[in-house]
Amino acid sequence: MLALYQGLPVAGSKPDNIAAIQRAARAAATTGARLLTFPELFLTGYNIGKAALHDLAEGVDGQSVSAICEIARANRIGLIFGMPERVGDKVFNAAVAIDETGGRCGSYRKIHLFDAEERHTFAPGDEVCVAAMGGWRVGLAICYDIEFPEMARALVREGADLICAPTANMMPYTEVPTTLVRARALENGTGIVYANLAGTERDLVYTGMSCIVGPDGCDLARAGSTGTALLCCSTPRVDDRDTPPPSTQLADLRQGALHTRT
Repeated sequence: MLALYQGLPVAGSKPDNIAAIQRAARAAATTGARLLTFPELFLTGYNIGKAALHDLAEGVDGQSVSAICEIARANRIGLIFGMPERVGDKVFNAAVAIDETGGRCGSYRKIHLFDAEERHTFAPGDEVCVAAMGGWRVGLAICYDIEFPEMARALVREGADLICAPTANMMPYTEVPTTLVRARALENGTGIVYANLAGTERDLVYTGMSCIVGPDGCDLARAGSTGTALLCCSTPRVDDRDTPPPSTQLADLRQGALHTRT
């Protein structure tokens, strides 16, 4: 069973946001969920400015991740959440995956940075990440990444059978959690967990509409455009006997014929 959390973090307060992760993890675990995904930069807040994000950034082996590892272990649930990651003098927009034993099993640095503000704040990542957790091979993406068909394709080609995307999608981009997320799932034959912020943070209004979409591109669960939500549901595996086969597009794609000729 999969779960996601939709809501706003407390801007700049790691203790408050770690406490929110703990509450949600405990609640999701009681439903039988094995994997819970939180929004982008949930540890600190997203729209809090470059100076604050850089000041709050830490390594994925730091105190905050250690505390969240303990939450995962205590509740026997895998956790994925967003944070600003510091590596030397660089700061990345990162997602961290922790398995149900409390072990860090993957981390991903956002490759596709959205708009000038993100590019001014973060260094871009340059590697995809697929983490084994909760019986899944989870491909990690962050927000804008999922808008690129090539990103989901790359994760599936690396063996992902589920994509989890911590997100901070804002108005007016309401087509992203509806049209694009469903398309990425359908065209790759893989489930997608899209955990978005909801509400207002400074001058941004987030679209909410967090969702868990099945490999057939249909919603399994979807939150509203406002308010906090904890969604939990089962999702079919693409290798289950009673579910449709993975997308035939992956096998039939003639990439070589699509190259531009000069």
